[in-house]
Amino acid sequence: MASPAVGVGAVNALVFGSYTHLMQYQAQLYDTVYDESTQNAPLQHVFLAGMGAGIISSFVTCPMELVKVQLQNQTSVTKGPLNCLQKMYITGGVRYCFKGMVPTMIRELSFGPYFLTYEIMSRSLKDQSHELSGPKVILAGGTAGIIAWCSTYFADVVKTRIQSEPQRYKGMIDCLKRSYYEEGWRIFFKGLTPTIVRAFPSNAATFAAYTWTMNTFQLNKESYKEAIL
Repeated sequence: MASPAVGVGAVNALVFGSYTHLMQYQAQLYDTVYDESTQNAPLQHVFLAGMGAGIISSFVTCPMELVKVQLQNQTSVTKGPLNCLQKMYITGGVRYCFKGMVPTMIRELSFGPYFLTYEIMSRSLKDQSHELSGPKVILAGGTAGIIAWCSTYFADVVKTRIQSEPQRYKGMIDCLKRSYYEEGWRIFFKGLTPTIVRAFPSNAATFAAYTWTMNTFQLNKESYKEAIL
């Protein structure tokens, strides 16, 4: 299995690719015209495309994070990620490899607020030339990451608990009830502060890299058009 860095990069590529596709689909469905930067796209399209991209990515992130949590907790003796996944498949089949899928999907719905926050901030921060400078991209991206995590953090807590002890909980509702009765409502926000601290720089970097990549492709596309005309 790929290294964590490669895995995160692949998931980000899936999310942004799915988001772009869903934005294009909505534009065709509602016969709406907006440029490639989506700066004049309806905000509801941005929100729905973000949530859709999150749902799509959850089918990849759920088994990946299940393996990660199992290896971190060392709940079984394994020789690596692939061996861990194989043992889980032998234990309960494909369904077992997607333990925590429901809370994972709910957590990934945060990509709706994620892209929506970035789009609102980027539109308000653009100058008269409709350009967004590097520091403003960082500010918008970092803020989007914080809002996203705050919106569905409880689901991440539940997901991690289910994946760390797959045999203990019957599902998301059972985990919610037992966690609340045993430890109170604060348990669903445990670790939120360091997560927020980490969210700003990581998501600022993500959007900075995405913006730079898209601008580079756009420049290359325009140069190619000029060359063939």
